[in-house]
Amino acid sequence: IELKQPHNLALSIDTRLTMKLLLVFLLTVMGAVVSFAPLPAATPKRLFATSAGSDDAEQLRESAQKLRDEAKALESNLDRKPRAVVAMEPVAPSYTSLKESVWTLSYRFVSDPPKKDDDDDAPVSNYSGKLTVKLLSDGYTELIRHEPSTGDRLELLKVWGWDKEVSNEDDKDYVLFSTNIKVPESDVAMPNEELRFYWQARVESDSGGALSLADGTVTVKKDVEPPGGFWGIFNGGGILAQFRYVGNFAARSVSE
Repeated sequence: IELKQPHNLALSIDTRLTMKLLLVFLLTVMGAVVSFAPLPAATPKRLFATSAGSDDAEQLRESAQKLRDEAKALESNLDRKPRAVVAMEPVAPSYTSLKESVWTLSYRFVSDPPKKDDDDDAPVSNYSGKLTVKLLSDGYTELIRHEPSTGDRLELLKVWGWDKEVSNEDDKDYVLFSTNIKVPESDVAMPNEELRFYWQARVESDSGGALSLADGTVTVKKDVEPPGGFWGIFNGGGILAQFRYVGNFAARSVSE
C-alpha cells in the first residue's frame, strides 16, 4: 500500500522552517546593531558627594591656609635677621714698573747675625711684622705703614731710597733699599741700638709683564778687621765691611 503525504502538510513544514530562519536572521541583525550602538555618556562623579566629603574638603583647605601662613611668617623672620657679610679679599694690583709700585714685606729677622763660634742654642731676639713701602719714581722710598707683630716692637726711624741693580752673580735684576731701625731694650745682642738693615729681592716678570719680588733677604753691614788687626799702617776698623744675612721677607704687590 503506498502512503502519500498530503501536499498541504509539506507546505506547512516549509513555512514553519522559513519563519524560523527569518526569525534567526532578524535576531542576528538586531544583536549586531545593539553591539555597535554608542554607549550612553557616563555621568561625571562628584568628588564630594556626601556631607562627610564636604567636611574633609574644608579641613584640607584650612590645613593649606595654615601652611601658607606659617611660610609667610618664616619668610618675614628671615628678612629681619641680619645677613652675614662675606669679606672679599682685595685683588692684588699688577705693576709693570717698579716706579710708583707699592709692596707689603712680611719679614722675620734677628738683630745680630750669629757668629761662627756661637752656640746654636744661644738666645737671640727675633722680630717679625709687615712693612709696606712705595717705590717713588724719583728714587725715594715712602713708608706707607709698619705693623710689627712681636711683643717687643721695633722702632722704624728712616726708610732710605731704592735702586735696581743687576747682580754680577746671576745677571738678574734686584731691587734694594735700607732702613734705620732701633731695637728695643730687651734685645739680647744690642739693646736700644740703632741699626741699618738692608732689604733686597729679585725682580721677576711673567709673560704679561707683571712684576713680582722673590727671594727677599735682610742683611746688616758688619765691619771686618783685616788680618793682624791693621790695614797697612792704618787701623782697619770701618774700612772693610761685609753684609751678613739676618733674615728674609716675602713681598706682594698691594694698593695704597
